[in-house]
Amino acid sequence: MDLDLTETPTSQSMLKSLLRYDHLRLNATGNITRKEGSNVNIVQDPDTNDDVVLFNFIGLLSFTVDGVNPFIPIYIDATALTLAAHHLNVGDGTIVPEVQGLNDRCNVRFTVEFADTQYDTETALDQVVRLISRDVGAADSLPSAFVGTGFSETSVPTSIVTGLFGYPQVSGSAGSTDLDDRSMHPLFGRTMPSEADGVVPIVIYLREILHVTKLAVIHSTDPLGNANALGVLEAARKYAPDMDILSIPMTEQGEDAEKATIEAVKESGYRYVFCTVFGTEELLTEAYNMDVAGNGKHTWFLGRAGGGPDDRYFEKDSPLSFAYRGVGKLRMIGGLPGNVAYDSFTEEMGKLRNPEDLEYLASLFPEYGDPNFGGNPPFFEDSSYLSAPLASSYAARTFDATIALGLSACSGVSSDGFLDGETHFKHFAETSFTGASGHVSFDNVTGTRDVTGAIFRLTNFVPTEVVNDETGETVVSFTPYVTDVFQDGKWEEVREFIFYDGTPNIPPDSPPIPVEEGPQWTHTILAPIVVALGAVVGIFLFFERKRRQSDSLWYIKKEEL
Repeated sequence: MDLDLTETPTSQSMLKSLLRYDHLRLNATGNITRKEGSNVNIVQDPDTNDDVVLFNFIGLLSFTVDGVNPFIPIYIDATALTLAAHHLNVGDGTIVPEVQGLNDRCNVRFTVEFADTQYDTETALDQVVRLISRDVGAADSLPSAFVGTGFSETSVPTSIVTGLFGYPQVSGSAGSTDLDDRSMHPLFGRTMPSEADGVVPIVIYLREILHVTKLAVIHSTDPLGNANALGVLEAARKYAPDMDILSIPMTEQGEDAEKATIEAVKESGYRYVFCTVFGTEELLTEAYNMDVAGNGKHTWFLGRAGGGPDDRYFEKDSPLSFAYRGVGKLRMIGGLPGNVAYDSFTEEMGKLRNPEDLEYLASLFPEYGDPNFGGNPPFFEDSSYLSAPLASSYAARTFDATIALGLSACSGVSSDGFLDGETHFKHFAETSFTGASGHVSFDNVTGTRDVTGAIFRLTNFVPTEVVNDETGETVVSFTPYVTDVFQDGKWEEVREFIFYDGTPNIPPDSPPIPVEEGPQWTHTILAPIVVALGAVVGIFLFFERKRRQSDSLWYIKKEEL
């Protein structure tokens, strides 16, 4: 859509501030200054003749794959970024109270642009180089900071470049532990915990709620798997120092590897298993066959990579119909319905579904001429677009990433309008607020979100026998029940977790210790000794009682009166 930025937005439009500062930027060509080493522009507001510090957000996101197939969740994330920039401009504290009145105490104003990485490393790097190569003072402004990318695969290389050139980059969804390396990613932060920190809640749950002291961890040997395994060990040291952790790496895929993995669990005697590998069903099938799952003795929990039995039918009495019973799955969520901030966020997002704001958003988003893409994203016409529940689990964290960058820009900018990347990132890492995705605070060194502020949920798979409408056969389906929610560093129960036996009774974490009977001669010899000792003790107590009775009698002679 062609949008005339000089026109006055109607009363329906929420994003008025962005239109205004876009208009200010475009009409200030040639009169824009940026101090050497600074990441913000200074322009004069013709209405007030005051200098305005303009901060240009670049949303570096994977809108499409190869510029053809639009990825709906990313458009939701981009919309959340845009909404956050508007809230910063007008000091709207509807979602984040710390933003209330920000426009009265901060002279920084925010604009937004987007670049499509197309889920491709080379394309992502090309976009970064293109953006940081712009001329100072041009209508197409240099970046002030980057929000994104949505994936670790593209965040790792792009943050090396953005950090090298002094631009902060903050992601709402990249979890690789590599991004914690300050020597390679000096200005990278995120509103998502690292993959290593993301397992902290399951360790807390198993130890504090289920009282587990022995845990087998099955993991791959790729970066994600190793991060999960190391994360469990570190979490156990901090939150469960008496918990024994058995790390079982799967170095290969295939039947032999699965058998070897399950054999290791079986030999250990550990009854609780945390599985973080892909291909869970093959592993669970092998575990059932080897009596390590689906037997009422072993309890399995799945990590982010672990899949699940949702929305499927299983043949009655098949291995998986037993193996999935009572299984739990840990998942981080973008926000929790019922929380004031998250509910306000989804409500504000829904308000953007009006003709003026949709037109403005379309003018910001990348466009492609491919007939499969169309002039605008086809889902713009869908009434469910931007409606709750949102079609992205990362939108709230993208909103919070933008808010964090905005708040820290205001706290870090000098009185004469100077803000360099290092100063900005220092203030970013010290930022703390309650956002749409929960409490947001960061590690002061790495800029990675503190896991205790993120929100996780535990899903429990409970079996039900149903009739398959297509075949008429009795099959097993699994209902995913959210049993517990982790927020503010602790678990809160929503409903009871149901184990394999259909009850909430917590199974033991190791086999019971057998009580061995001693040889028969011990009974023959010890029994008379015990009886004799009992008799001796009885006689002693009898005479001792008599003695005490005698000692208690006082004889007084007449002459002693």
